[in-house]
Amino acid sequence: MNEQKNAILAAAQAVIRPNYSGDPVDWAEANILEVPDSPVRGRLSLARTPWLAEALRILCDPETKVAVIQAATQSGKSLLQRVYMAWQIVNAPRPLMTLQANDPEAKDFFLRNVRPLWNNCPPVKALLSDGDNDKSTTADFKNGVTVYCRGIWNENNLQRLSLGTIIVDEAWLAPRGHLAEAAARLQAFGWLGRAIYMGQGGRVNDEFSALYNGSDRREWHMACVACGHLQPWRWEFVRYPEDAKVNGIWDLQKVEAGTTYECCNCRVRMKDSPGVRAEANDPKRGAGFKATGKATTWGTVGLHWNCLINSSFGKEGAKMLKAKEAFDAYGDEEPRRIWKQKRLAQPWAEEGGAMAALVEAGDYGLADTWQAEAWITPNAKITDSSLGIPEHSVPFRTLAIDCQRGFFWAEVRSWARNGSSRLRWFGKVDTWNGLDDLAKAHQVSRALVGADSGDNTQEVYAQTAKRGWKALRGSGQNDFAVSDGQGKTTRRFYSDKQRIIVPGLRERAELIVFANLAAKDFLAGLRNRRLHTYARDVPEEYVKQLTSEVRTTDSRSGKPIWIFPEANRQIGNHAFDCAVMSLILAVRWGVIGREATETPDAIAAQPAVDNGNS
Repeated sequence: MNEQKNAILAAAQAVIRPNYSGDPVDWAEANILEVPDSPVRGRLSLARTPWLAEALRILCDPETKVAVIQAATQSGKSLLQRVYMAWQIVNAPRPLMTLQANDPEAKDFFLRNVRPLWNNCPPVKALLSDGDNDKSTTADFKNGVTVYCRGIWNENNLQRLSLGTIIVDEAWLAPRGHLAEAAARLQAFGWLGRAIYMGQGGRVNDEFSALYNGSDRREWHMACVACGHLQPWRWEFVRYPEDAKVNGIWDLQKVEAGTTYECCNCRVRMKDSPGVRAEANDPKRGAGFKATGKATTWGTVGLHWNCLINSSFGKEGAKMLKAKEAFDAYGDEEPRRIWKQKRLAQPWAEEGGAMAALVEAGDYGLADTWQAEAWITPNAKITDSSLGIPEHSVPFRTLAIDCQRGFFWAEVRSWARNGSSRLRWFGKVDTWNGLDDLAKAHQVSRALVGADSGDNTQEVYAQTAKRGWKALRGSGQNDFAVSDGQGKTTRRFYSDKQRIIVPGLRERAELIVFANLAAKDFLAGLRNRRLHTYARDVPEEYVKQLTSEVRTTDSRSGKPIWIFPEANRQIGNHAFDCAVMSLILAVRWGVIGREATETPDAIAAQPAVDNGNS
């Protein structure tokens, strides 16, 4: 009787088994007849979600030993996990455990989502043991596979098991040390073991983020529908309609209806439609995961995609603006934290709770001409194109230099008479002569060049003195006594110029000291009002550095302070420091605020652009 039963079963399996090509996507689409909880009925098709198809192939690749997936909610993570489990049960049988946040969630996930999919996948269903309990969170299969579904918070769930694969869902919620404890269950399987960690964005200092940072960090790249240029979906290139903001208030209906996405290469504005996203995400046009880093260990893969991959640009823009409004109006960071973690799938910085101003990128390129740019006339007056630009005038541009040992970080910024500014250039420079060339290339007056003198002070004094540049240094003081040039003094957040003797030089260095807290608060205010912006084509490193410091309250004194969180130290804060120094140079000329102290003679007596050693 058993022989007859086995023969019938074998014949049935032969009927439902496809001609397996080795492609796990082909296998999944042929064998998963329906995903019960999906709004799309019928046989599984990953054609609409090509990022899941490629992710499945990567997970099934024998060379993938550790996979770390950071992805937006409602973009297919759960489906990917379940499809992979079904594939492995049949094609790479070994003990497997999937871990959810806690035991109740594990039970709900297994009974509501996993088992129903198995019931719609004949090869998996046929392998379930005869005594399988469909109400259990453990399943045994006839080919020797056992699948466990448990909660990662319960440390007892991580003991006494030898596993071939572990899958940790929402890994950022795991208690510290539990991810490593779960991975230890793979040791008996040696090189065959595989760990998969997935979730939305976590926190910058958690184990999940550390695992992703140690991977090759593959970003899903789409192909522009106009020029075909491959690029990751980045929030900085979401463009709101020009008429969607009136008197400082966003019309969210216009945002939803008119938001577009700008190609970083050809600047074409892509319309907000499922068809456009499908075309951009089409692998036939080159779309796919591209590594943006180098893994610290062989076989460690990182995958990331955000909400723009499958969601309306306008609807996401409205959500983000609502979250930002909650912070601006009530100081409530929670909506922004949730939006950044869930929709951008990026980690949140806990210290100070600051997040990059995601609409801070201006609608301009680094090389674009700016009609509103201010100019300095030969008699040291500030003008612009609306008032006429006299001959021999120079553009009002600042060059701020953050001095390191052996090289420099530098920023060139253009300023308008109303206090708004645009970034023109940011990057590394190797030598002082290279800084001369940079100033000359951007027509920066030597009166508007400043270098940080907090480190290697004497060298900075000597080099700036030779060039007629300013030496700058931040201070913990709140303000300084400054002369108004008419015998009176007032309190300002930066000092008068202090002339410093430099051994061996006739010229003296000019030092300006400024209050760190006031200057950084001033910069934050300009950024919040979108007067201080950066170009849409800036390096990603610039944005990270500009937002690396956060404002918080000193727990001991109760006073406000700006801090540089440990989690951001690998990124650096050079762009932030340069922005503060540029601000000091501009404030002294009165294009921002009412604290001008520079006198016309300071520039009238010197060449507009002089980068030599005079």
